[in-house]
Amino acid sequence: MGNCSQKQSGSAVGSTGTSFFSNLFHKAHIDPHALAQTCPPPHGGEMPLGECAVLRDRPAMRFDSRLVCKYEVLAVVGKGSFSQVLRVQHRVTRKYFAVKVVNGDCGAVNNELNILSRLSHPFVIRLEEVFKSSSKLFIVMQMASGGEMYDRVVAKGRYSEEEARNALKMLLTGLTYLHSIRVTHRDLKPENLLYADSRPEARLLITDFGLAYQATKPNETMTETCGTPEYIAPELLLRVPYTQKVDMWAVGVIAYILMSGIMPFDDDCRSRLYTHIITANYVYYPQFWSGSELAKQFVDSLLETNSVERLSSSAAMKHEWLTGERPSTTQSRPPTRPTSEYNSMQRTKSTRSIRSVTRSDHGHRVDPREVDELANDLKRVAQTTKNYGVF
Repeated sequence: MGNCSQKQSGSAVGSTGTSFFSNLFHKAHIDPHALAQTCPPPHGGEMPLGECAVLRDRPAMRFDSRLVCKYEVLAVVGKGSFSQVLRVQHRVTRKYFAVKVVNGDCGAVNNELNILSRLSHPFVIRLEEVFKSSSKLFIVMQMASGGEMYDRVVAKGRYSEEEARNALKMLLTGLTYLHSIRVTHRDLKPENLLYADSRPEARLLITDFGLAYQATKPNETMTETCGTPEYIAPELLLRVPYTQKVDMWAVGVIAYILMSGIMPFDDDCRSRLYTHIITANYVYYPQFWSGSELAKQFVDSLLETNSVERLSSSAAMKHEWLTGERPSTTQSRPPTRPTSEYNSMQRTKSTRSIRSVTRSDHGHRVDPREVDELANDLKRVAQTTKNYGVF
């Protein structure tokens, strides 16, 4: 779920299980006492709280007894190094859910649960409940059966301009909500955006809050180096305090991907990749780009190296490309930057599709030590580049 751990306090599950639920859902509309009583002891004797049950038809897979009592485990739908994802069905309501089974107790997982328990929005994944045993966490989540945005881009090649606009409206609506409650995601990318169902018009859900940060005061800045290389913002690479605007840079990368099917910043060499990012060295290739000139202006306003000038989530929602509103005659549009301005450096594999880049690095995170080693060189490059407001 991420590798940027934060300190998180919490209590272990007691004999009734209520203290864990009380702490986790203290701001949610869920009755922790009712949750603790939803799985009565089976006939023939009491099942110890927190012990694992073994399903008869799946003898190698062990689950928390409370989970099995409340949900029917249908299938394993995903696996990772330290977790697996199950598809389950509630035994009473017959509704489907996803359960992430995490081994051990990780600070990043606790951070994610702490943030998820505070969230409630149509375009953000919903946390239902959590079961904790001595060695595992069973995290019950809203089922998003439509798959990742990544898979849709790969299947389509690219989105049409209208498809991209609709997807970005949902993403920005959810992100505006997160930013309004001082949550910064810090790892937005197509793999972390899920569709609620398989329909073309399905609702988009922001998920995977393992690297997210919950600020405690307005205008709070962050310093941790984390994220995914191709989506990381310039200010983070330059090792300066950063704000929620890092999410907006990632939205710009996603918007470019949706309307082209390729990565705006792409290089096998990490130092060259980061140099492309801090200099905003990207190109709108006519053979790939499906958007209009106004769509380019929208992307340019997000892939702005000076974070102060970069659009906020609420401002992006009002951009004329998203709203469809015509600007007044007195309002002048900034021209899209010419190709020659962006392509002054050689780009070794700048036209690779998202398929060839993202999955090869799937789950790979930015290495803070590597960024520290490159920071001075990147700063020297940035000092010769206009539009930086950080020095």
